[in-house]
Amino acid sequence: MEFATTLPLVLLACGVAAIACGAGLLRWSRELAAAQARVVAALGWFAALAGFVLVGGLAGAQFTARLGPEQLWFRAPTFYLSLAILLSGALWWVRRPASRFVRFGAPGVVLALLGCASLFLRLDGHSAPLAMLLPTMSQAAPQLSYFDNTGTRHELSELKGKVVLLNFWATWCAPCRHELPLLSKLQAEHAPDGFVVLYISLEDSSVLDNFLRTNHFNGVQGRLEQAAAFYDAGKFYPLSYLISRDGLIVQRWSGRARESWLAGEIRAQTASRNPRLARR
Repeated sequence: MEFATTLPLVLLACGVAAIACGAGLLRWSRELAAAQARVVAALGWFAALAGFVLVGGLAGAQFTARLGPEQLWFRAPTFYLSLAILLSGALWWVRRPASRFVRFGAPGVVLALLGCASLFLRLDGHSAPLAMLLPTMSQAAPQLSYFDNTGTRHELSELKGKVVLLNFWATWCAPCRHELPLLSKLQAEHAPDGFVVLYISLEDSSVLDNFLRTNHFNGVQGRLEQAAAFYDAGKFYPLSYLISRDGLIVQRWSGRARESWLAGEIRAQTASRNPRLARR
């Protein structure tokens, strides 16, 4: 099992263990003398709080795609487990024998802090586009026009019938340049099965041509002419969309995806109408 898959499980297990340890210490503190009880209770609260912070951090990281596109919330079972643990903890807290200010004021403060943190992360210029954080629901890929290296205009719809990986990149983008060899490798491996990588740049043709003169990548290179607002073209790099043979967007992500995950998604789409792959 790969690190990207095991990390959420390890974090969740550590969080649950800390919460269980904290609950045990709190229960034990009721049986001790006053002085000892305060120390043990303090340790219990610390352990429980640390556990909830760990679980909450995991849920937040998966919700905002901080652990990679394959660990985005709607693809990660551990997100739902984390959410269930947090909701159980919140329910336990509001039912405690304490004043309303403590029972409802403390969660209110926590929510306000989380809201401020989320707003800061959204405005820092490094967060994934909001579109990346939602399931695609297999919607039709919006219209997109581009020019090839000869200046000929093309439409994305011309590639219907193939599985298309649409990638927005820039020559100055370090993560893009790190991702391009992976996409080129996948293009070479899956081209016989009807797969094509469409690289789209918004840069001037002179800049793009100079870069591609010394850097060759398998697939189709194009310069953007027009794209629907859905694609967030030019706002974040790199951005990628996996489009089925029927022209439906089945996956989208920001940043370099894990090779095994992306290869599996490509195989799933190319096998849908490829008997040779379906038998593997």
